[in-house]
Amino acid sequence: MKKKKPPQRKPKKSSAESPPQYQEGFLTLHREGYGFVLAEEIGAIDVFIPRRCVGTALDGDRVLATTQTNPSDGRKEGRIVEIVKRGKENLMGTLIRVGKQFFVEVGEEEKKLRFLIPPKKLHEAKEQQSVGIKVLHYPEEQKAGVAEIIKIFEGRGKQKTETDIIILEHQLRTTFPHEVQTEAKKIQSEENMVIEKWRRDLRHLPFVTIDGENARDFDDAIYVVSEGDSYRLYVSIADVSHYVRPSTMLDREAYQRGTSVYFPDQCIPMLPEELSNDLCSLRPHVDRLTFTCEILFDSQLHPVKVDIYKSVIHSHARLTYKQVARALIDGNQEVRSQIHNVVPMLTVALQLSRKIRQQRFARGSIDFDLPEAEMILNLEEGGVENIIKAERNEIHFLIEEFMISANEAVARFITEKKVPGLYRVHLDPDPIKVEKFFILLNNLGYSVSMPKKITPKFLADVVQQVKGHPEERLITHTLLRSMKQAVYSEKNLGHFGLASTCYTHFTSPIRRYPDLIVHRVLSQILKNQIPKGKSRDVVLQDMARIGAHTSHRERVAMEAEWEAIDLMVSLFMKRYLGESFMGVVSRITKFGFFVRLLDFFVEGLVLLEDAKDDYYIFDEKHLRLRGRRTGKVFKIGTELRVTVAKVDIEERKVYFAPE
Repeated sequence: MKKKKPPQRKPKKSSAESPPQYQEGFLTLHREGYGFVLAEEIGAIDVFIPRRCVGTALDGDRVLATTQTNPSDGRKEGRIVEIVKRGKENLMGTLIRVGKQFFVEVGEEEKKLRFLIPPKKLHEAKEQQSVGIKVLHYPEEQKAGVAEIIKIFEGRGKQKTETDIIILEHQLRTTFPHEVQTEAKKIQSEENMVIEKWRRDLRHLPFVTIDGENARDFDDAIYVVSEGDSYRLYVSIADVSHYVRPSTMLDREAYQRGTSVYFPDQCIPMLPEELSNDLCSLRPHVDRLTFTCEILFDSQLHPVKVDIYKSVIHSHARLTYKQVARALIDGNQEVRSQIHNVVPMLTVALQLSRKIRQQRFARGSIDFDLPEAEMILNLEEGGVENIIKAERNEIHFLIEEFMISANEAVARFITEKKVPGLYRVHLDPDPIKVEKFFILLNNLGYSVSMPKKITPKFLADVVQQVKGHPEERLITHTLLRSMKQAVYSEKNLGHFGLASTCYTHFTSPIRRYPDLIVHRVLSQILKNQIPKGKSRDVVLQDMARIGAHTSHRERVAMEAEWEAIDLMVSLFMKRYLGESFMGVVSRITKFGFFVRLLDFFVEGLVLLEDAKDDYYIFDEKHLRLRGRRTGKVFKIGTELRVTVAKVDIEERKVYFAPE
């Protein structure tokens, strides 16, 4: 692709107009056609790109956009003026024939890109088939691009086909290169568990892992002991850095992936299973190399002493959230007897977790404990058997609190040592979006005044105020959207949502590359290999690069995971076409309203055109729809019976019609 001359970024200012502003970054596109240019500078705001201003740019492209402030709502809005670099090597489109030539068209009608497919690159694909292509040359001006067909998507609407499309469209790496696999197998075969003299032996302590029932990789193990009025917490994390060394093929592949990706029916891991499911997994009754964060909490729950070191542990039990909850919360004697050797330790752990959770919320940490869907899979026949509200019990909170405590302790340790590190940063929310959030609250009948300075504690109190109300999910989602997304950065800028002044990710190096980097930083500190001078500047630049890349990979993974969930919901609901269910209105829009079913944890859209009993007018201020003739009102919390009217598998959407 010929490099176009970029627009003048700093034109001379005339008396008639101010110079245009520009922002460069990755483009992320919504299925509806609009998108955002993601801000790369910490604290900058993503630029909204209306559908009409996207041009021929595709999701994942690096673009340059002009920006301006929309006077109607104050948000940053832009138009793409240059595609700096194409972001995807593989695309999906439809094979068409023009005369004797074959092309693949990618995108929607008004901005389709066309790629010529040479005869030898067709690989038996047929006209009108959905195909995946490897781009050899992108289109230039009026000239078509060139591509090779690498995948034929037969049987659109089938689970495997649609999952393969999600994987291709998000450029997910599902297989490991041969040299990476070879390296992993070599490490696995040669591992004889040589325990270095300086590594602390904690095998006598009854560590346990607590995870979901279907988990296969166990990053973290815990042990808690009470010491009078104090508590000593041990959080031991798989020492992935012992096996994945910098600049190896394993390391390069893990960096490219950035994170593991979790679909309802499969995991696309960051590391080969020789490591993720074996050597680095803290399986029960085997010795494992770990990194331990040991925290002594005093009677006031202050972390008065933190010790971080490499260790070896021997997990005494692989437990699940449900199992521990039945033993400790429900008091089920049968389950208690099955894990009787660790029940005393777990009882102390539950006491500690309750206290530090209470303290965290008291300081202003926001409780975004939103209900999520859990897919009950049919393991024999495949597919989804049921969709329910995922259970979140106190044992989930126990592990959550201990991981947060360890992450904070490690972040403080790195900061105190004045060593370049990688932090998990969550900045203050956008004031304009927060103002809209408070307008929504007042329109919904909540008398809440917006303070001059927004603090986590104030927003946490608002979240608590709406708990249990029909509008809770809408309000909490709106608050989440008003806040900036957490990212990785070489700068310690605090974590707003957790009301934490210093935070990092340390606890999941099997599935998150930033955690592996933090482990390497800790290793340097323990070896007293602290970079100084120019070396320090180079390390800071590396941290900035890694932070930007892994933040982007995290977004890609999240979008793929959301789409995979929507796909499974669509496939599940297709079997109920024409059937009716009771539901409750969960969201209101100008084009219709969303209904969450009572029988399944599923949400679908009712288009206004399908509400045939009246003409409904959207009351934006009060978020409700009112029938012009009947006066009938739909608002959040309204119960009604709906029919499953349409399921679009390819678009991942479910539509209901009111009865």
